[in-house]
Amino acid sequence: MKFCLVNGIQQNQIDIENRGLAYGDGLFTTAKIIDGKIQYLSSHIQRLLLGCEKLALLAPNKVELTKQLSLVAKQYDLAVLKVIITASGGGRGYARSIEPKNDFIIMVHDYPKHYDELAIEGITLGNSNQQMGINPMLSGLKHLNRLEQVLLRQELTNTNEDDLVVTNVNDEVIEATSANLFFWLNDKLCTPDVTNSGVNGIMRQTILQNYPETLIKKVTLAELASSPAMFICNCVMGVMPVKNYNSRNLSIMLSQRVRNALNQKATNAS
Repeated sequence: MKFCLVNGIQQNQIDIENRGLAYGDGLFTTAKIIDGKIQYLSSHIQRLLLGCEKLALLAPNKVELTKQLSLVAKQYDLAVLKVIITASGGGRGYARSIEPKNDFIIMVHDYPKHYDELAIEGITLGNSNQQMGINPMLSGLKHLNRLEQVLLRQELTNTNEDDLVVTNVNDEVIEATSANLFFWLNDKLCTPDVTNSGVNGIMRQTILQNYPETLIKKVTLAELASSPAMFICNCVMGVMPVKNYNSRNLSIMLSQRVRNALNQKATNAS
């Protein structure tokens, strides 16, 4: 970790009774810093504010939050920013304190530079043996309850793949271990429906805005097996082409076109 700010103080300590630690009572977002600026900053701010609203957490002031994150980002040419908002400690039990109070954490980490190489070469993708649950109360949110992802990442560590396709208990394709999934089917760009499982990532939302004809649907592994091209994506890695899925070679050309188009728009926007 390169930098950490907790409640406005540069430190890396927090109250042991913090509810994020005890119950995962909070949310987070992770962004990429390029040339001192946070990519998709307004979308990350919106994610935090909407997440606070849905979890009934005290939301930070939008203007102050934007200013604070921008000031931190100015110090770095290339890095990863993580923002965590949790309910502060309120004693034992699930009930929050009567007087709402949050802990606000800003962290900066090194950017994984191997992502740039993988984006050119493409990644390998397999299928996870584990399945995600269905939780419409929390679906789409970047909440702190990430035990499913921890177990999925542990499974990935024990494979030779770069990432894994994850289904839910209804055998519906949802996402990769820490990224959303897009693929082509019958010459049409598609992405799984994440209404009841998974995360509606900011990069996913950005792609849907730029490619409004994308089909959002319930997807089976059998359908995915017939796709000629696919990619995974999140705000740190961007669009990551898949060169091989379950030992079947795929074209990365279509995915690279999407990546290049989004990178160009991000550059022009900055």
